[in-house]
Amino acid sequence: MTNNYLNYLDSFPSELEQTIEKNPIAYIPFGALEWHGEHNVLGVDSLKAEHILKRTAEETGGVLFPCVNWGAFGVMNFPYTFDFSKRCLKKLTKKLVKQLYEMGFRVIVLLTGHYPRGQIRQVRKACEKISKKYDNCFALGIPEQALATDMGYYGDHAAEWETSMMLAINQEYVDLTKLPEGLNFPERCIRHGVMGKDPNIHSSQEKGKQALGHIIKKLATAVNEVITTQSINPFDKIYREFDTAKKNLNLSNKLEVYGIKNKSEGLAYLKWEIFKRGEHNPDYSYTGK
Repeated sequence: MTNNYLNYLDSFPSELEQTIEKNPIAYIPFGALEWHGEHNVLGVDSLKAEHILKRTAEETGGVLFPCVNWGAFGVMNFPYTFDFSKRCLKKLTKKLVKQLYEMGFRVIVLLTGHYPRGQIRQVRKACEKISKKYDNCFALGIPEQALATDMGYYGDHAAEWETSMMLAINQEYVDLTKLPEGLNFPERCIRHGVMGKDPNIHSSQEKGKQALGHIIKKLATAVNEVITTQSINPFDKIYREFDTAKKNLNLSNKLEVYGIKNKSEGLAYLKWEIFKRGEHNPDYSYTGK
C-alpha cells in the first residue's frame, strides 16, 4: 500500500483482496507507443495517463493497474510508432472491464492518454455497457481532456498542452531545443507531428501543473461522489459535459485550438487532412537550436 492506494504490480494477493473489500476502485491508464515530435519522449500518452491516475488514486484510494501500452490505433504515421487494429482494442476493453467486475471492483476508470475518436469511443462503450449490465458497477471511460474543456483544453498532439504536461511531470521528458521555431501549423503537423499550438511559444511547466491539477481534482471528486451516492450520475455528467463542449466547438474555435493562424494555413491543413491523411513527412535535417 502506497499513499492510500495499492499498486497492482508490487502487491501481494492478500493485499489486493483487502483493498477490493475496503475500496473497490480500479484505475487503468491507456497509452500509446508513438512519436510526439522530436522534442518529447516517445511515451507521452502513457506517462500522462499513468501520472493522472496515480495522483487520483492517492486521493481516493483503490488499485492502480499498469498502463495498457499495446493496442492503440489511429496513431500518426511516424517512426518508432506501433499501430494496432480497432478490433484488438475492442476485445481488450470488453474483457478487461468484465474481469475487473468479476474480481470485485465496482468503480472502474479507464483513462486514455491517446485519443483518436475511435479509441475514445471504445473505452467509453466498454464502460457504458458494463455499467448498464450491473446495477452495482460504475465505470468511466474517457480521455483526460474530457475533464478540462472548461480551461480550453480539447486535446492536442505534442503541442501546447501535452508538452506542458510533460514539463510538469518531468522536465527531462522535454527538450524544446530539438523543435525548430517559427513553424506554421502545416509544417508543425506534417513534418514534426505537432498538432496544436506551437509548444515553443505556448507550453510551460506552470500550464502543465494547472492542467494536471484541474483534471485530477475533477476526476477524484467524481469518483468520491460515485462511491458516496452509489450512483453513475457523476460519471454521466462528465460524458454530457464533454459531449456538449465538443458540439459547441465551431470552426473558428477549432482553428484557435490548433493554433491555425489564417485561412491559408487552414486550407493547407484541410487539404492534407482530406487527401493525404497519414502521409507524414518527418524532418530529420534539424539538429537543434
